[in-house]
Amino acid sequence: MKKVLFAAIVTAALVFQFSCKPKGGGSSGDENVYVYSFARVGILSPDDSKKMVEKFLGTTDTGPLYKSAENTVYFTSKDDVTATFEHDLDTGNFTFNKGMKKYLGDYAPRLPSKDAAIKATEDFLSKNELLPKDRSQLKLVHFGGIRSNSVIDGKNAGPVTDKLVTITYGRVVDGLPVIGPGSKLVANVGEEGELVGLVHRWRELDAQTKKQVQREEMLSQQEAEEMTRRQIQHEYGQDISYKILGSGKAYYDNNGKILQPVYTFETEIKLKDEHVKPFTYLCVIEMLKQSPEPLQLTAVDPKAKELIKSIRRGEQVPSAPEKDADD
Repeated sequence: MKKVLFAAIVTAALVFQFSCKPKGGGSSGDENVYVYSFARVGILSPDDSKKMVEKFLGTTDTGPLYKSAENTVYFTSKDDVTATFEHDLDTGNFTFNKGMKKYLGDYAPRLPSKDAAIKATEDFLSKNELLPKDRSQLKLVHFGGIRSNSVIDGKNAGPVTDKLVTITYGRVVDGLPVIGPGSKLVANVGEEGELVGLVHRWRELDAQTKKQVQREEMLSQQEAEEMTRRQIQHEYGQDISYKILGSGKAYYDNNGKILQPVYTFETEIKLKDEHVKPFTYLCVIEMLKQSPEPLQLTAVDPKAKELIKSIRRGEQVPSAPEKDADD
């Protein structure tokens, strides 16, 4: 008996590197930073979502679409549970997956080369008017993929099959990277360049709202470093040690109403337990002393904190195979 497991490629590490590198003046505080408001999205309804399901998934049999209390519309195909659609009616952000039925089992799709996959993705975005108005803001930050691992008779490792190509785009504003849950495009490209999935979280900035942050309105680099120390010790305890590997400035898109500047600190954290290897984490500190939209960020998200607790308890941490197709 053969069991096939799918593993999505983790692009966070490369996006992390893209986010942390100092830009321009780095952490010197010489470059200007701004606060932007996002352009307003027109009034959207589930009818708009239905049209997008028909357009991107090619199905008209949607039935009544479910809308959550958070004003997000969801769709799952009754014929293939891996064919899904999600649409945030407040921001216009959406995600779709055409389904993986074709790619299950030992099927080895004919995947495009890196250049062909990027061209297919950008052609799709252009054709569907999904590219940013300011193309200079769009930055390719990772090229990877999704592959399957097969296990034969529950014991022996079987062949590894590349199933999809994954392309991740980030955003650059004023020469600084944009981090956070928004401002990203992630495309899954399948056989012969077919775009089978897309995460589209991209809203245009309202240039008229651009407001320069004055020096007296922002934390200094030293104050941000002190906040980083307190934040890490609060999350991991007083008995840890850490060092800052790199720092810089960035903008943060929290899927809210504004884009705001932040400090980023790439840190290495070491626990007292010698059996736990040091690990890196990106610590984000608001640059504004009084933010119009507080981010309420912590050093570690709940899943990561639980992972650390598991390590401390000596529990086995599951791992997934990855593919890095940068080369």
